[in-house]
Amino acid sequence: MTSRAIVRLLLIASLVITVVPVAWMILIAFQTPRRIIDPDWALEPSLYSFQELFTADAVYGQQVINSVLIVLGATLLCLVVGAFAGYSLSHLGWSKRTTMGFLAGAAMLQLIPPMTLIPGLYVVMSNYGLLGNVQGLILANTVFNLPFATIMMKFYFDTVPSELRESAAMDGASELKTFARVMTPLAAPGIAAVGIFTAIQVWNEFLMGLVFTTGGSEAPITVGIATLIQPQEIKFGPMAAVGVITAVPIILLVIVANRQIVAGLTRGAVKG
Repeated sequence: MTSRAIVRLLLIASLVITVVPVAWMILIAFQTPRRIIDPDWALEPSLYSFQELFTADAVYGQQVINSVLIVLGATLLCLVVGAFAGYSLSHLGWSKRTTMGFLAGAAMLQLIPPMTLIPGLYVVMSNYGLLGNVQGLILANTVFNLPFATIMMKFYFDTVPSELRESAAMDGASELKTFARVMTPLAAPGIAAVGIFTAIQVWNEFLMGLVFTTGGSEAPITVGIATLIQPQEIKFGPMAAVGVITAVPIILLVIVANRQIVAGLTRGAVKG
């Protein structure tokens, strides 16, 4: 067997391992509860699991909205602050020691287990009244994802020639206008890649939603999923349904934005 055939078999196996669980989850989500546990399994399409999630007294709909708001807020903050910080480190003449120290510190923050920082962050958020609300979770997620965004932004802005900034300055453009109209559009693929990665990280976050809220309508959907596993029963149908709601949009986003992600990663790999 040739090496090319082995590679193809490995890719096919990886595809099957990835696709089959997702397809099975979608299939279960649209089955009736009786058919899910029936030994003589048969297809009986139903929206029962989704209807149970979004009944009038259920909180899962509000939790999905909370997660969307948290993702939008944290991703936007990381992109804006990260872009300014990355541009500053790349083009505003910081010393090499300062730049390397900042990047090393940001990288070290990514290596620290989040649980070690949660107690201190809990106290700070409690003092400022940020517990149990979306605003607090947006800021908490921004704190944990901003170092990664800043590091990546710095590398992407490194690919934009400094001569363009100097040319814009000679034409009378302010630093802010140069950043917004000249440098940022050229780093757009990298910025888009950072936004997608940040959104995925925030969407999948569970620990902070569990610790910083009391559950219910205050929590993100990742916390709500855990409530479907109870001592008396495991609600397989609703679990599959909420999995479809939370996982499939992210999968589709990655598929649609695949070109942007690859362009952003390859552009940041080598300085132009």
